[in-house]
Amino acid sequence: MEALLSFAGIVGAVCCVAMYAAVSFGKINAEKPLFFLVNGVGAGLILIGAAQEFDIGDLGTIAQELIWAAISLYGAARAYAKTPAWRQAMERWTNAVASSPL
Repeated sequence: MEALLSFAGIVGAVCCVAMYAAVSFGKINAEKPLFFLVNGVGAGLILIGAAQEFDIGDLGTIAQELIWAAISLYGAARAYAKTPAWRQAMERWTNAVASSPL
C-alpha cells in the first residue's frame, strides 16, 4: 500500500510537469479546462503521496498542493464557464427558472 501511495505522488508530479511543459511548448492552451483539471488531479495525487508518511517537513508540500489544487479548481471552473456548452446550459437553466410558476 505504501508503494502505491508513493506511486500516486509520482504520477501527480508527472501530471503537473507535463501540463507545464505542454503549455510551454505550445501543445495545449492554458485557457482550456483540461489544463486546470490535470493540474488539479496532479496536485491531489501529490497530496496523497505526501500524506502517506506525514511529518512536519511535509507541511510546505501539503500547503503548496492545497493552494495548487484550489487554483486549478477555480481555473477549470472559469475556463469551462467560457465554453459554449456552459453558456447553453446556463441559458436553459435561466429559461426554466423564468418559466417556473414559483
